[in-house]
Formats: sequence, C-alpha cells, structure tokens
Amino acid sequence: EDVRQKLVDDHFLFMSGDKNLIAAGMERDWPEGRGIFHNKDKTFLVWVNEEDQLRIISMQQGGDVKGVFERLAKGIKAVQDSVKGESDKDFLLSEKYGYLHSCPTNLGTGMRASVHVDLPGWTKEGLPALKKRCEELQVQPRGTRGESGGQTGITYDISNKHRLGYSEVELVQKMIDGVNTLWKEDKELQAKHGL
Repeated sequence: EDVRQKLVDDHFLFMSGDKNLIAAGMERDWPEGRGIFHNKDKTFLVWVNEEDQLRIISMQQGGDVKGVFERLAKGIKAVQDSVKGESDKDFLLSEKYGYLHSCPTNLGTGMRASVHVDLPGWTKEGLPALKKRCEELQVQPRGTRGESGGQTGITYDISNKHRLGYSEVELVQKMIDGVNTLWKEDKELQAKHGL
C-alpha cells in the first residue's frame, strides 16, 4: 500500500476512487486487474486497465519534448511488438477513427502531449479567461493532479485538446505552440497585475 500511495503522490499511478470509473465498472478488479509497469528512472510507464486498457506514457523533467516523443515512439513499438509476439494481435486501429480506446475522447491517435507550466499571470486573470484562451489555441488546461484532480496553485498541465483528425507530430506541435503562446502572454499578464 505504501508503494502504491507513493506512486500516486508522485503522479506516476492513477488514483482509485474516481466516481466515473466506479460507475462504469472499471475499478472492480483493483488492484489485481490493474497496475503499472515503469523503467528505473520512471520516464517510461505503462498503465494497465485504468481509463483505457493500456496507457503508454513517456515523461521527464525539463523541456526536451523531442526526447520524450522519441522515447514514446520506441516504447509504443516495443509494447506493440510484445503484444503481437505473445497474442498475435495488434492494437485496434480503425481506418475511419484511428486507434480505438475505452475512453471515447481518446479516439484517433489517442495521444495527449502535455507540459506542466507555471502561469501566475493567467491564474490572476482567472480560470475562465485561461480556458477561453486555451480553446482558441486548441489546447486544454488541467490541474497537475489530472483531469479530475482539480487545480491547485499556479501550475497547469497544458495539453493538446484534440486526438482525432491530426497526426501525433501535429498534436505535439499544437501543444508546443500553445504553451509558448500562453507563457509569453503570461509574462505580459504578470506585468499587468504587478506580479
């Protein structure tokens, strides 16, 4: 239990008790039917049976988005090759909808690229203003505790809004452009609010 809680606290493991997942019957096998695998550095993780049957994650501190993306691509191929080797099955791919997932918001590439960034100016401006601006930039703000964890402080998790109709490279670029724009505007808002 201590190991599980440490992984949750460090944002490496999903939290149990999500009312939506419980209502959908997706937590009934915890912990036997759900779990996490990660490398020694915890920069590559595979969640099993959280919101989707399989969630493959690449992350690290700093701004090396290219390195994170390259690790993700290599890791996805390794996991897919392993699944294919064990079961002779591939990930479910529809020509029309892209990769199919338990969570309909992940149709398409299924890729959510995100960065944690401090935005004190936008925080002072207010969450409704930030959400409106993010909508214009085709990105999405979340708290650092995930989509159901709420917002605390000035740090936001900014990610691509869409999954369907774009390539992985396009989605990463939208996230990068959105974060760079928000960061630049935040400097101006900090000056406006005397921060």
